Amino acid sequence: MAATQQTEFQKNFRLIVEKIFNNWQNLRLAVEHGMGGRNGQQVAIQIMDYTYQYCVGNENITQGELQEVLEELMDQEFNTLCDDNSIPEICRNLLRYKQMAQQNQYPEIETELSKLPPGKEWLRPDVKVTYTPVDGDSSSDDDEDMDEDGDDDDEMDESEEDEAPSGSGRVTRSQTRKQKAGEFVEPEDGWTTVRRK
Repeated sequence: MAATQQTEFQKNFRLIVEKIFNNWQNLRLAVEHGMGGRNGQQVAIQIMDYTYQYCVGNENITQGELQEVLEELMDQEFNTLCDDNSIPEICRNLLRYKQMAQQNQYPEIETELSKLPPGKEWLRPDVKVTYTPVDGDSSSDDDEDMDEDGDDDDEMDESEEDEAPSGSGRVTRSQTRKQKAGEFVEPEDGWTTVRRK
């Protein structure tokens, strides 16, 4: 690719990544619910920037590799597991749009992206996102509450989990494991469940 084409590709692909990330509900919910702490919006911007750099800096990435990167970032930075297939969909589209952008198919990309729901760009430093701190949020890592085997010291035993009220619903890891085993578990108070489409 010639230098001017590469610059145009990078500029346009950056806009594509921003459009997709600004429409990603799971990321926005994680920020709004304080899963990334006080700097959750900045962390989300960094994840978007990293994803852009990862896509531009690697020629032959697979959807699985990109998906693994995003899943790990969401888990590490927001303690969030996306079980709604949004990450595979985002990765598939990013890599498809990357290929289309390299082939200068911007009108087709624009047509497809215009079908996304109109929304405010919130992944910018000048936009303020209000977040609701998670109970007991001290804006420090929760690693202090973990014992050596990585389990939360305050974790309820299974009988208490089964009786958990059905408030809003973000799903804990132990609940996700139980759901995968075919057993439905109501989410704990303070959690939000994001279901598949």
